[in-house]
Amino acid sequence: MLKAKLKNHYLNKKIVQFSKTKSSSVNSSNQKIKTVGIITSDNFYKAHDFSEILTKKLQLRNPKIYSYRKFSKDHNKSYKHFSEKDFNWKGHVLDSSLQSFLEEPFDLLICYYPKKNIFMEYAEASSEATFKVGFSDANTGFFNLDIACDEDQVDLFFEEMKKYLKILHKF
Repeated sequence: MLKAKLKNHYLNKKIVQFSKTKSSSVNSSNQKIKTVGIITSDNFYKAHDFSEILTKKLQLRNPKIYSYRKFSKDHNKSYKHFSEKDFNWKGHVLDSSLQSFLEEPFDLLICYYPKKNIFMEYAEASSEATFKVGFSDANTGFFNLDIACDEDQVDLFFEEMKKYLKILHKF
């Protein structure tokens, strides 16, 4: 219990540090989107085929998807999922595949989680992506574009994102 509280404390502290050093202002370059990363929770990962949605709605292929799932001894280790066990008590990332995902300079990072989660917030904050999109309900100040819609309105989320990315000349 103490270890979990320490982990949350250090992760919160790191998120605050990221907020001081990284700006959420819109990237002034008109760099077109070529690489896409997605951070989501396991239940959305299982319910939606984000690769197909991106191909249909945005004509973008091969997104790298990383999802958070609560740790269970029943789960096998996977390079597509991370859990609270992938962070040590000081908030450092232990999993090399997660660290590699966070260091990848994506042109677009889609954060598809409508509720605040310290582990997904840390992944979002520490990501090297140049443009970040997410739900306004889960806004931690790192999104360049906040979308206000219900979590079950996947099509609306991606339609709104497409509309604003076109306005910003990202396509």
